[in-house]
Amino acid sequence: MKTKITLILLCLMIFSIFLNAQTNPIYQNIPVGKYNVGFKIITVSDESRISTPEYNYLGEKNTGDRRKKFTIHLWYPAETNSGKRRLMYQDYCYNHLLGTTDEIRAKEKKDQDMARARSAVERWFGKTTDDDWKKLMGTKMLAESEAPAVKEKFPLLIGVLRATSTTIVNEMLASNGYVVCMIKDDGLGLFAEDALQQIPDLQFAINYLEKNELADIGHTGTFGFSGSGFTQVLFAMFDLRIKALADIESGIYMDHLFQSLSASNYYNPSKLRIPFLHIFSRDLSKQEIFIDEFLTKTKFSNRYRLILNQPALHHWDFAAEGYTSAIMLNNRGTAAPNIARSFEIASIYLLNFFNAELKADAQANQFLSNKPVLTKTQPDLWNITTLAKIQPAPDRDEFEYIVRTKGINEAMNILNNTIQNDSSANLRNGYVMNSLGYVFLNEKKFEEAISIFKLNISMHPEEANWADSMGEAYELSGDNANMKKVSQEIVNLLNKKPNLSDQEKSIKQTADRRLKQ
Repeated sequence: MKTKITLILLCLMIFSIFLNAQTNPIYQNIPVGKYNVGFKIITVSDESRISTPEYNYLGEKNTGDRRKKFTIHLWYPAETNSGKRRLMYQDYCYNHLLGTTDEIRAKEKKDQDMARARSAVERWFGKTTDDDWKKLMGTKMLAESEAPAVKEKFPLLIGVLRATSTTIVNEMLASNGYVVCMIKDDGLGLFAEDALQQIPDLQFAINYLEKNELADIGHTGTFGFSGSGFTQVLFAMFDLRIKALADIESGIYMDHLFQSLSASNYYNPSKLRIPFLHIFSRDLSKQEIFIDEFLTKTKFSNRYRLILNQPALHHWDFAAEGYTSAIMLNNRGTAAPNIARSFEIASIYLLNFFNAELKADAQANQFLSNKPVLTKTQPDLWNITTLAKIQPAPDRDEFEYIVRTKGINEAMNILNNTIQNDSSANLRNGYVMNSLGYVFLNEKKFEEAISIFKLNISMHPEEANWADSMGEAYELSGDNANMKKVSQEIVNLLNKKPNLSDQEKSIKQTADRRLKQ
């Protein structure tokens, strides 16, 4: 009997979510999942960072808590109809200004917040009527405030908050079994500098969610829209916990924006080793003059490039602002259906991308591998390009592990097949390779040491120091014939130089000594 009741409740839960999605114009064509959605705002303090100086500009001592504080906005699978109230669209016009979910904001301020949101939308897309705006503001969303979470671990998706822009997507992802965490950060808009603050915030948030058992951080992805996509790309290059990256219409490969991205301390595209989904419009993509260079440098990742072909798509058409204007505000003209469908295509791809990469969903993998047929959608509305990753070279520690577990021959075969295509490999550094050779030489593993020294010489043929190391290995192993051969090569190399450094003089003396043995 208990099992039957549980099954009935589950069916009612799914039906309730389905019914809300079907009757709510926002969710009619968005892939809403089976879970109810909870929402909460949490203010956290990072005791390891001080954000306020001890003394202010006037030399007065600052009082109060000086620790770094920021807010976390969470969307998550929740128990059915268990929240304090269901959010309306208008809540997302001012939620970013709150420190907790239950914080009270005066009606006058709320009205001002909604007026600012309306002003922005009308500036981008044209005037709308009071009735249409009121209907949008009063539209019920999926999320319920402070609803208890489903007692199960779900993959984590993390990013930097945009006040309204990704809220529909955040709810959709949470309904499909994700914990979505967006940090609120008052950056300066200088993307390279903001990343220095936002990346530690993102890392703290992940640690906080792990400590409080709110997400499965072993399956963590990151995504962002517009300027909030900049930090996500840098974060994915830096933090090895990130398993998948999506950037939505960020414009980071345009000229001046790309310069800001690449100026960051975190920028290193060859370190991006995870699947990457890039979503953009056809018209604006013509300004992405650095996209080919970027995609080449990220060749160790599977890269998906989704281009929406609807003419004259606006930047904000990839966000809730543009989507709701197309389906509810009646200010987008005859292009409204295709504008809305473009947002829906992007949402469908985003969900399938994370399902494939974070949940190993076979159906989602199939969706990404071949352009699917989408109902009520003309196929020329989008293009998807997939670039397969190539294998990077192992780094120093990985290579040592391979040598010890698979043997030097297999290790050298792997390295020789990959290092030529990987200019970022730290084993290209002669000092790194030489020091690794000495690890094995000190263990009297002569075959391993000599093979490593030999490869190092092949990459740096003009560096006598690395040849001297191999001569030492031959000497210690008792192979006098090869020791003398290498020593003669060292002498020949150094004799070509008009002036020798003190180190080179010492190396030559050692080579002469070995030749006389």
